[in-house]
Amino acid sequence: MADAINTGNPTQPKFIVNKYDDIDGSRVNQETPRGRLCFRDTNGRMTIPRDATEALKAVFPVDWAKPLNPPPYYDGAGLNGALPNVWNDGSLDNQENDFEIDPDVAFVANWPTGVKAYDLPPAFYNLPVTSGNKALVYDGGTFTYSSGNYVGTSSDFALGAAVWTATGTAATTGGMLTASGSGPSVGRVVEKDTYGQNTITVKLKGIGAAA
Repeated sequence: MADAINTGNPTQPKFIVNKYDDIDGSRVNQETPRGRLCFRDTNGRMTIPRDATEALKAVFPVDWAKPLNPPPYYDGAGLNGALPNVWNDGSLDNQENDFEIDPDVAFVANWPTGVKAYDLPPAFYNLPVTSGNKALVYDGGTFTYSSGNYVGTSSDFALGAAVWTATGTAATTGGMLTASGSGPSVGRVVEKDTYGQNTITVKLKGIGAAA
């Protein structure tokens, strides 16, 4: 994969963590773009709100967990992702779950197959957190979103204006910030265009905003 930082066409950040009040860990129930606001579902995993009731609970931005191991990184669940076979790649997830009752199972691979490998953690490529993967859950703080990662245009978000959580799916507007809504707001706009054109920086309340 191309170097996402040092190439002539670097990847522009879509979600920036400026400051966080508290941080937890979880897994995501679905493929989740960086920074989407989620709620902790009945299975303990972070879920994008599908209706207005869930949106009132979706107050936590979700992002990639930080890998504990050097590259390469792969698609799939685990701090380093997952290979198409069950061989241990050294990640904590595999260290805890790579045992087999039948040792032959560990050497069964689905070939031929293609393997995506990344030189940098997938967060630097702005890739969404893969379904079932570990994730960081921010409980309040200040965060910056770029154009396309909130509902509407930057002109909809005035300085000091309240923001809410939009409903939908990961492929649409689910978990995005929106400038209109019902119920308690999740935060307020504190800066605009500071980290690039059409970026909005918001201060989120975290659990204090959950209905």
